[in-house]
Amino acid sequence: MADPHEAPVTLTINGTTVEAPRGTMLVDAAKAAGIEIPIFCYEPRLGAPIGACRMCLVEVEGMRGLQTACSTPVAPDMVVKTESPEAKDAQDGVLELLLANHPLDCPVCDKGGECPLQDRTFRFGPGETRTLEPKNHFPKPLDLSPLVALDRERCISCFRCVRFSQEVAEDGQLTFQERGDHSEIATFSGDPYEGRFTGNTIDLCPVGALTSNPYRFVSRPWDIKNTPSVCAGCSMGCNVEITERDNEIKRLTGRAAPTMAVEEGWICDRGRWGYPALRSADRITAPLLVDGVGRRSVPLERAVAEVAGRLIKPGLRVGILLGDPLTVEDGFLALELADRVSDQPAVVRRLGIPGDGLGPLRALPGAQMDEVDHADAVIVVGGDPSTQQPVAELRIRKARRHGAPVAMVGPRPTALDHACEALRTVPGHLVDATAAIRDRLAGSTSAVVFWDEADMAAEPDAASAIAQAIAATPGARAIEMSADVSGPGLRALGIDTACDLLAAAEAGDIDVLITINADPTAGPGGDRWAQALSAVGEIIEFSAFRTGVTDRASLVVPLLTPLEVEGVLVSMAGRAQRLRPGAREVEQAAGAWEVIIGLTHRLGRPVPDRTPAQAFSRAAAVHAPFAGLSYEVIGTEGAVVAPGEVGTAAGRREPPGEGLAIVPCMPVFGDATAHRSDALASVVERTHVGLSPAEADRLGVRTEARVRVTTPFGEAVLPLEVDSRLHEGAVYLVAGDPALRALALLPHDRGPVRATVTAVTREEVTA
Repeated sequence: MADPHEAPVTLTINGTTVEAPRGTMLVDAAKAAGIEIPIFCYEPRLGAPIGACRMCLVEVEGMRGLQTACSTPVAPDMVVKTESPEAKDAQDGVLELLLANHPLDCPVCDKGGECPLQDRTFRFGPGETRTLEPKNHFPKPLDLSPLVALDRERCISCFRCVRFSQEVAEDGQLTFQERGDHSEIATFSGDPYEGRFTGNTIDLCPVGALTSNPYRFVSRPWDIKNTPSVCAGCSMGCNVEITERDNEIKRLTGRAAPTMAVEEGWICDRGRWGYPALRSADRITAPLLVDGVGRRSVPLERAVAEVAGRLIKPGLRVGILLGDPLTVEDGFLALELADRVSDQPAVVRRLGIPGDGLGPLRALPGAQMDEVDHADAVIVVGGDPSTQQPVAELRIRKARRHGAPVAMVGPRPTALDHACEALRTVPGHLVDATAAIRDRLAGSTSAVVFWDEADMAAEPDAASAIAQAIAATPGARAIEMSADVSGPGLRALGIDTACDLLAAAEAGDIDVLITINADPTAGPGGDRWAQALSAVGEIIEFSAFRTGVTDRASLVVPLLTPLEVEGVLVSMAGRAQRLRPGAREVEQAAGAWEVIIGLTHRLGRPVPDRTPAQAFSRAAAVHAPFAGLSYEVIGTEGAVVAPGEVGTAAGRREPPGEGLAIVPCMPVFGDATAHRSDALASVVERTHVGLSPAEADRLGVRTEARVRVTTPFGEAVLPLEVDSRLHEGAVYLVAGDPALRALALLPHDRGPVRATVTAVTREEVTA
């Protein structure tokens, strides 16, 4: 591995003097100098090179035979020739061997036109073959999984996919079976290749051996446009590339030039295959107006004009409720709109977790994701990054491979437990782990602590104690695992959570409520919100999808999704990143920023902005966390946002009443987008509850039974899974699909709560 702290090494490549850090591999040193050495198996993100494909053979003076440039480190005064007759003959030979059985089906291969093998054959190949024997043929495609297809005759045995499975995702599923020309990629068990990151093998494949089933035969490279953007599936902020054809999004991939500071080029399967949700039956495709004529569709311009007409009345008490996901520009313009409605300012609030007890944690020095790689200790407190922010799991695994001890602290079992130290805590008692956390921080100089927003907000005493332990450790930094995609950005604008707005609605003090991508009825306190909405004079909804608010609203304005808009999101690590529109699939929809700007014009008090870039520039001028930032500064790599207000400490919050403590779990593979995407049907996480075997025995139920979960805030009948890793005295609520309203069992402020669980008879289920 290159050591940037040592003096660089000077060498000569093809007559050019090159400097490179000691430990750099020849192929990387040459690339930095603008010299291409062909590769197939080499991929630095997969770990140490293995020299499997032999494509990078070069001549090094003084060394016997040709050397693989991917596995040969630079040395002082080394003289390298990448284009000598010997090296060229070796490259020709490797390509001729690879093509001996490779089918020349480029016109129909999905990889054709963006295939490294194709490119390197033209760039480095001999131009002809001496092979006359018939090629191998296999039935095709072979489904490695419902999402990944394998064309076995195209495989060149580069081992990239296997190494990703074994060394990055560490799921240990993929391997090579058989030998010689019968070698093929398979799983150890013969079962489908299942995991959270399987699609990364498609991006890694240098040929068309692994392809995406949902994208297979959909388009060709010359038919498409690729746009860099950011995934809004969780608060991680992974950089993606959107593929568009005929104004439809056809594919999402990891960035071709990986953003090492965030996701390192890897994305989860939920982020990769969530895009079909854009065309689900829940998508709102036209504005809806309720008036004396009835409920009907109207043009977008008419709908915006109607909204303005209903907001301009004098004395109107207006509330604006922001949901998820929304950009910084959306939030800023919502604040601007609040000053322009009626003759008194509207109240702007966001759905989210009150952070009164999180001040000490948010005041800690922050870390970026690439700093996790080289931390000397990693601790995860609360939450479950494997299911909530999946790509964070890959960073944590990488830190462990680099030698950092990793501890998982909290009440939930996670996919990282078998590879790390798991410190399971009693639900509601994270504070009991403070001493253990302090012990693991002892002696560290570059520790990174991930902490979960929801769990810490529910336990302010734990938040305070753990913050003190981190603050007392020199060099320790923290990363907040935000529950919402929009949370960090809207919080930086000073937009508070909606507790007072809920109280105002209940009291009948809201004449008009505007919801923007917000469905409070499906979230915590859902039943209470539903009752409160009945006391609101009028509801106007801006949303991309149908929600529990849609049928209550007198006006519905369809919005574009994050894959279709421009704007800025702030990741959980506090990094501002730019969304760029890949397509605009609904003609009668617009971005929230666009609708709000139109509204201010129709209200007669227009904002000066015409683009989201202008709105962001104004936001940066008045909100300190964004000071000095602009679209140009953010670019394609992102920029760190300065810390904003951190809030104050709060007292301990005990779960009231008798029963089992609820442990909420919110996997992104079970959220609304995952349920709306037909591509994810085989891997979507269903909403259910989990119980320990002891609790299940007390009820006389087992896995696949249905149980009724009742709290002071609601009731739901959900399927049960019994898991020996779960604590007694607790019910694990795995929520996701908002249609089942499982989160409505929690209080509106996401505080701790207890539940009673009862078995449901077969007759009740049938009924």
